[in-house]
Amino acid sequence: MKLPDNIRIAINSTAYYILSYLFVFIVHQTATILASFFFDYNVQVDYSKIFFMVSRYDWYFDSVKIIFSAGPLVCLILSVFMIVVAYRYKEYNGSLKLFFLWGFVHSISIFLGSAYAGALLGEGFGHVLIWMFMPDTGKLIITLISLFLLAATGFALTRTFLLSGNIYFNLLETKNRLPFIIFQVILPFLIGSLIIIAIRFPVDLYELLRILTPVFVILTVLLSSFGFSVLYFDENPRTIKINGSLVAAALIIYAVYRIALHFPVTI
Repeated sequence: MKLPDNIRIAINSTAYYILSYLFVFIVHQTATILASFFFDYNVQVDYSKIFFMVSRYDWYFDSVKIIFSAGPLVCLILSVFMIVVAYRYKEYNGSLKLFFLWGFVHSISIFLGSAYAGALLGEGFGHVLIWMFMPDTGKLIITLISLFLLAATGFALTRTFLLSGNIYFNLLETKNRLPFIIFQVILPFLIGSLIIIAIRFPVDLYELLRILTPVFVILTVLLSSFGFSVLYFDENPRTIKINGSLVAAALIIYAVYRIALHFPVTI
């Protein structure tokens, strides 16, 4: 049975969503591990978490500050790279630009998600705030600023997401704009998040919030997309089909990652 075009769009975008998340997550974890080496801390790594094999008495402010902020800060730097590439090729009709567009969403979400989730729960980046003796008012301000910046990011990304319609269409009209946003953006976020949670299960509340943080970006993309007029791309013929190699790569890479790190590795 032939799949509807919208389902094909959703499958391709979901594959890019989960692939870019894994890339960003690995970069984040690698930065955290390298920062721990700076203090000669041993760690255990599995598919979901980093376990620090350190006595509570061996922690001090510099180690907490550098280790728990390294991952989010590297993600901030990575987000700049991702959005530069995505924006540079926004008018290119190849689908690879979705990897960088979703990669930016994941990078900035991990950075800002670490800030507000850490401020709320005292986990991850929250340890830095605790060691800084930051009052509850300061944590509330960090949370509000983070959520505001996520929403602002969504507004700024709306046009770029709409321009990604040139992968499949010659123009994006008012009548097909909402279905496109649903299948190119909304469903990949929902399905991709469920897949990521299933692969990383069990996840604690801090990690769950970081995985779901893109919702603030996605919702503002949806809301602000109604303000755009018809977008014309070009007259080159398009075919909407599932990128089989992309989907296969996503499945294989995630399977290898999950199996390889099923048992913790001590470093």
